[in-house]
Amino acid sequence: MENTHEPIIEKQVFDKVQKMVIVQKYNRNEKKHKFLLDGLLVCYECKHKIGVRTRKNGKLDMVCNNYRRNSKLRLCTSHGFSYEALEKSILQYIKNLFLAIDNKKLELNIKNNRTKQDYGKMIKQKQKEINLIKDNIDKMYVDKLNNKITEEMYKRLFNKLINKVNEKEKEYNELKNKKEKSMQDDSKEIEKIVKEFLKLEEPTPEIMKVLIHKIEVHQDKQVDIVFNFKKLQMLSKIQN
Repeated sequence: MENTHEPIIEKQVFDKVQKMVIVQKYNRNEKKHKFLLDGLLVCYECKHKIGVRTRKNGKLDMVCNNYRRNSKLRLCTSHGFSYEALEKSILQYIKNLFLAIDNKKLELNIKNNRTKQDYGKMIKQKQKEINLIKDNIDKMYVDKLNNKITEEMYKRLFNKLINKVNEKEKEYNELKNKKEKSMQDDSKEIEKIVKEFLKLEEPTPEIMKVLIHKIEVHQDKQVDIVFNFKKLQMLSKIQN
């Protein structure tokens, strides 16, 4: 029912907002251009998406969506670099990388050794923490037997330490799972994708999403490509 009570906002303002919402929905759903790196670009500094816009001269620029929406608040910087230059650099980087893999000039090691060592150290450290807590529980029990602490204090401390042990053991198991996943060998899958990519005359946005998880663009124009394949994630830094 219209005009039955005093509106919270003026009708003219309300109507304008509704028109803006309709236009925004239309613009989101009906993109004029589908860029090769569409949906993959992320601002390294604030982790928001980076959009692509067309200037009056027809050139394509990137802009951090967080900056675009909140430029007055200075929450980020524009990252207003040339999209065409970035796309060209990334395609050339991937082609060179894949040619090296295809020609066996770049060996795909069975996961990165540093990663395995890091997980190994963390697992050992977590085990030490668990053993230390269990030793304290044993000492506390001896103190109870020697009447150094009361039964009530023993129970209270025991429950507290057991909770810590359970927490540490959960973290320990999570680290072991991560280590096992990090050692999985996806070399054959990578080689298959490499060969298919090199056959293409012109990559599509869908192919790029199969290859790449995200592309982080730094304020200083450094670009980090995070591939969907674990063994390629350490081979990702280029300078735009």
